[in-house]
Amino acid sequence: MRILLSTILLLLIPRILLAQKLPEIGTNVRIIESDKTIVAEIKAVNSTPSMNPEKIYYWYGSNNIHHTQGGYSGHLLNGAYNEYYLNKNLKEQGTYTKGLKSGVWKSWSENGALKQLFTYNKGVKSGPFYLYDDLGKVTQAGNYDENELEGKVKFYSKDSVAVVKYKHGKPMPNQHIKSFWDKLNFLKKHPKTTEKPKLKTNH
Repeated sequence: MRILLSTILLLLIPRILLAQKLPEIGTNVRIIESDKTIVAEIKAVNSTPSMNPEKIYYWYGSNNIHHTQGGYSGHLLNGAYNEYYLNKNLKEQGTYTKGLKSGVWKSWSENGALKQLFTYNKGVKSGPFYLYDDLGKVTQAGNYDENELEGKVKFYSKDSVAVVKYKHGKPMPNQHIKSFWDKLNFLKKHPKTTEKPKLKTNH
């Protein structure tokens, strides 16, 4: 009898330990990988969201973060998300709402310089964005609307700024990209004068 009880306990222990690894709703999950550490919230969702087949959902399961289109299995990420390099510098930071990226999302290089900033609305890029070089200086800035570039997008180089207008993700045709030097040359060709024109007089 004792041998039978011992055998049953040995079979149940792995299942008990596995069950303890599953987080409770409303807590943080911490995942340590070879090149990064992830801390993500899985706050309770008031109601089960309807899945949009065109959107990517992020969720937690089997001690890992997964993403799938139009569905999930496990706990939807819901709350703050922070990803760290091994040196504990931030790698990525943002917020999930019912498994979808929302609000401002930032990412950094390992030395702490900002790499990019995107704005999301219900899982799609919608709003201002910025891209940065290795020194943390802006190289590109503009707006997205439903994952497509929209309006003026500025491209920054060392001494100039070029502007391209986009509509539904495509650059508008027949537009001249004006840079800082274009504007400067235009001013040189058309200098402003404050002198009043001389009146002709008849003698």
